[in-house]
Amino acid sequence: MIKKGLLTVVLLVITTLTFAQSHNVVNASIALRNEEYVDAKKYIDEAYETESTSNDAKMWNYRSQIYLEIALKQPDLDADAVFKATEAHLKCLQTDKKDRVVVRRWTTKEDVLAGTIQCGYKLFNNAIEEYNAGNYKSSLKHYDAIFEIIPLDTEDQLKRGNITTETILYNSFFSSNKMKNNSKSKELLQKLIDINFNDPAIFVHMSSILIEEGETDKALEYLALGRENFEEDQGLINTEINLYIQLGRTSELIGKLGEAIALDEGNELLYFNRGTIYDQEGDIDNAEKDYLTALELNPSAFGANYNLGALYFNQGVATKNKANATTDNSLYKKLNKEADVVFAKALPYLETAHNLNSEDKNTLLSLKQLYYLNNNYAKSEEMKKLISELK
Repeated sequence: MIKKGLLTVVLLVITTLTFAQSHNVVNASIALRNEEYVDAKKYIDEAYETESTSNDAKMWNYRSQIYLEIALKQPDLDADAVFKATEAHLKCLQTDKKDRVVVRRWTTKEDVLAGTIQCGYKLFNNAIEEYNAGNYKSSLKHYDAIFEIIPLDTEDQLKRGNITTETILYNSFFSSNKMKNNSKSKELLQKLIDINFNDPAIFVHMSSILIEEGETDKALEYLALGRENFEEDQGLINTEINLYIQLGRTSELIGKLGEAIALDEGNELLYFNRGTIYDQEGDIDNAEKDYLTALELNPSAFGANYNLGALYFNQGVATKNKANATTDNSLYKKLNKEADVVFAKALPYLETAHNLNSEDKNTLLSLKQLYYLNNNYAKSEEMKKLISELK
């Protein structure tokens, strides 16, 4: 009899404790309904920290909603609110043996998914804010948390806001790069390369890190890979050429391009690339020849038109400067005439470049100055206006 009585007492105590613990979830739901987020947080945290309710479906259901509301409306209550909301929403989407979400008694799957997407948007916006505030580690943490949500965006709600795997990886790179975390930065860039991210800058960024680490051969490999994917990107071409110049290996690159031209004489990009190297090395005659050959093959090539126009323009400026520096009047007149001839050669190529790409600022700046030197002030003002209208 005594043993039976003790058992009854123990069972009563356990039942009471379980009721009290479950009551925390009920109190949390009531506080949520009344928008009393301080109390809602207090009760749901107690339920979360109690063993008997720490993994209860009903607890996760209300925890997901409470922390999302806190993240959206009172983030000062908990700096990690959006992370807790995300974790809870993902728990709510777990399914039973019949593939039904575990919280279906309280919330539909559609509503849980909608809340999860909200978490994704909040994480993304927080990541940008943290980056702008210089909190790069926190920014990276926010971006990382979105990866679990992306596969659930079956209706492209995040995608419509430009929140995609590619965007997150690229933005994450900028955060890790600010942290000087080369290992993480290279990992992120490689993932972007592997998924064929449509931005040539990723190859330039990768090469910059490798150069910093003394891996110049690898840097050149990535730049070459970038040019295979983005043949006409001037940034990649210039970065590769500059690296060869820094390494004192321009003759090697010119040789490689010469071999490639011998195998494919109709490829204007090869002539353009070699012309750019000659141009940067000050070998004007060979640069001019290659640019002209490139334009014979493709008169509508923006790069060759712009570079040849710029080459002539710079020649004219140099000659003009010599004229202004002399005190010999006859030499002054002679040099000015020479400059005018070269400026006249530059004009059609720069105008063609402008017609091919009306928003290129460098072309507009060159034309503005060139028209002014030719006393065509109306056209110069027109270029000035177009420059001011650029975004």
